[in-house]
Amino acid sequence: MQQVVLGLCEDYPEESRSLEGVRRDFELMTKAGIRTLRVSIGWDGVEPEEDRYDFSFWDAFIDMAVNEFGLTLIPYVAYTPDWNSDGGPTFWRTPPRDLAEFGEIVGLLAARYRDRIRSWEIWNEPDNRDYWLGSARDYAELLRVGARAVREHAPEARVVSGGLAGNVEFLGELFEHDVADAIDVVNLHAYFETWNPEPLETIPEYVGQVEALVRKHDPTADLWMAEVGYSNYRRGTTVSPLVSARFDYEHTLRFQAVMLVRTVALLFDRPAISLVAWYEVKDPPASDVMIGDDNNRHLGVAFHDHRPKPALAALRTMNLIFGRGFERLGDAVTVERPEASESVVRAFLTSEQRAVVIAWLENRKRTAPRPENEAGLEVDTRTERVRVTLPFRAVGEAVAFDAVGERVPPPLALDSAHGVTLALDLYGGDVAIVEVPVARP
Repeated sequence: MQQVVLGLCEDYPEESRSLEGVRRDFELMTKAGIRTLRVSIGWDGVEPEEDRYDFSFWDAFIDMAVNEFGLTLIPYVAYTPDWNSDGGPTFWRTPPRDLAEFGEIVGLLAARYRDRIRSWEIWNEPDNRDYWLGSARDYAELLRVGARAVREHAPEARVVSGGLAGNVEFLGELFEHDVADAIDVVNLHAYFETWNPEPLETIPEYVGQVEALVRKHDPTADLWMAEVGYSNYRRGTTVSPLVSARFDYEHTLRFQAVMLVRTVALLFDRPAISLVAWYEVKDPPASDVMIGDDNNRHLGVAFHDHRPKPALAALRTMNLIFGRGFERLGDAVTVERPEASESVVRAFLTSEQRAVVIAWLENRKRTAPRPENEAGLEVDTRTERVRVTLPFRAVGEAVAFDAVGERVPPPLALDSAHGVTLALDLYGGDVAIVEVPVARP
């Protein structure tokens, strides 16, 4: 059985953070069973002036997270302080003038928190000019400096490459600069159907491209998807510059939960992925300055005041199903579909000997247009019945859930010599989650 870590991400900008808010974040995570959190430690925040350090917030934060709540933190260190830049309004995303200073701050952090932090990610989205204005060569130099500092001051900690925002060519160029020895984990990011116009169902291809590239250079590196998300925001049909909504349910609170379930199913089906972290814990307050568009204000599994969204219940449901380990059933499962099917089916066996089937209708497949509402969005009337045969015999009743973990009527389940067959009725804009206690024939 494999265990894939399911976590969350959060940012703590100096302007609006408080330890009271941090505690509420941790309480919310704990109630959902989530024990891993990716956070950003801003170099410009902990060293605002050369050799003047302020670790007070992070000392208290890490103590609360690790010692009080038992969380695993997976931080990244990024953003150039003004004093080590060439100035200008975008100083924080330019390569540091003196790379040795970056190595110094990474070394100080790694040594200070050596007993509590087991991984250090070097920068954030270096292939995205919103966060890094240097080249792949520039980032390779930064990565090597940061990795050396981690190896020296916290030799048991793992070095994580800055989360890739989707530019696989950038990663290939990075490996050409001999960074394989500096990396233990390659981190990917993805926001399919929010900023990336590709269908969510192509995310396995993205992972596969990265995996093939990484294996050529470093057969032992882990792959994380330590930032992935979907917003509950759109204006009319417009989601972002490259993405428009098709159906009326897209980018709503409810469908954010559906997309979380679909995302977890697709990523957990990829053996190379060992960690998935959803962005983010909560929406930022209105007073926070955002990089990018308003989708950034609507990615949380909770609102800014910690009121839960449906996505939080979806995250808890996925953690309850997969948290103790699972194996992928893959080709051992037979799926009978109608002609021109739009169905997606993933199947797993959990450590509790429950077969789990997660299935849905792809909402980005360009089939015939549907009736539109007054906003110009299609009303999704699609339905399909698929028959999923599992290579087990059922030893109990099938149960079914919706995206937020509420019980719904179970599918028809029939035992045969080939295993148990589930007749699943799939509906546009939804996701079916079915569990069956099973034994091997």
